[in-house]
Amino acid sequence: MVSLQSTRDKSLHDQRRRVWSGAFGDRNMRDYEKRMAQYRALLVKAIDESKNKPFDVTKWFNLYTFEVMGDLAFGASFGMLETSKEHEAIKLLNSGLAPLAYMFPTWFFRLMTGIPGIARDWWKFISYCTSQMEKRMKMKSSNPDIMSYLLKPLNNQTPTGLDYMLLQGDSQLVIVAGSDTTSATLIHIFRFLVEHPQHVNVLRTEFKNLPRTELGDYQPPDLAELKHLNGVINEALRLFPPVPSALPRVTPPEGPECYPKPEEFIPERWYSRPDLMQDASGFAPFSAGPYGCIARPLALLSIRATVARILVDYDVCLAPGVSLNEFDKGLKEHFTLAPAPLKLCFNKL
Repeated sequence: MVSLQSTRDKSLHDQRRRVWSGAFGDRNMRDYEKRMAQYRALLVKAIDESKNKPFDVTKWFNLYTFEVMGDLAFGASFGMLETSKEHEAIKLLNSGLAPLAYMFPTWFFRLMTGIPGIARDWWKFISYCTSQMEKRMKMKSSNPDIMSYLLKPLNNQTPTGLDYMLLQGDSQLVIVAGSDTTSATLIHIFRFLVEHPQHVNVLRTEFKNLPRTELGDYQPPDLAELKHLNGVINEALRLFPPVPSALPRVTPPEGPECYPKPEEFIPERWYSRPDLMQDASGFAPFSAGPYGCIARPLALLSIRATVARILVDYDVCLAPGVSLNEFDKGLKEHFTLAPAPLKLCFNKL
């Protein structure tokens, strides 16, 4: 099994990236946003029904992003936002990624996948992704999705050999990269906003004169221009990148060389405080170069729209008895970040 992200063959990677790129054209992005808006409405409905009682954003953002990627990747949702229950695939993903929390040499992980028991849930998750891919191959759908572009080069032929392994790997990649990372980013954005509520007022000032759709959303091009919103997102990504350290690479040293006051949440450093941005090359939450995340525009579109949709209609604060210090201590890393439960209270304006 090999994916766009894991192949070391540069020519194969370039070829696969061209295949993937078709899924993220402007026309498709507009269609994806309309479909995401339906799931955002269900998320907001759940927030509204919480009636200012403790609401676990870790759980609900995970359900939301997994639902979105089920639709955009395979053309089918899982119904989790209606039932408020995790799909078995989420549990398999979390338990399957758990061994990656240990900082073994890279070669050891290849060995570990063959040890009975240790990687059982990981292989169950891969099997689930493969079944979704095979199910999608049998579907006739008029709505474009990511998998339809990955299947297009086959010309309706049954994949064999390398083609099948690539589809296997990419079906796993699209779920992990598209759901886990986005939910972790949303969770940490709200974690910082309840700690620094003054930024909520700044964001609402930016939203104030923007037109809204029937579902209460803003237009993606309008949100993309908002300096403080983008600053909040970038600052959360800087402090808690969703793929922090599992990928072997050269990184800048810790300290203030790149960012003065590096441990402080200061969104303004991204647009009005250049004195707090000494070297922006140290910021690459979506990776960089040929292996940079191809779905970056989709991720940012989703994050901007979700943050704006919630904050324009709801005040948010920590639930009674919740400690951000304890939340931070509960953070786990297993290739992607796995935040602890975070209970917040949402009060409709």
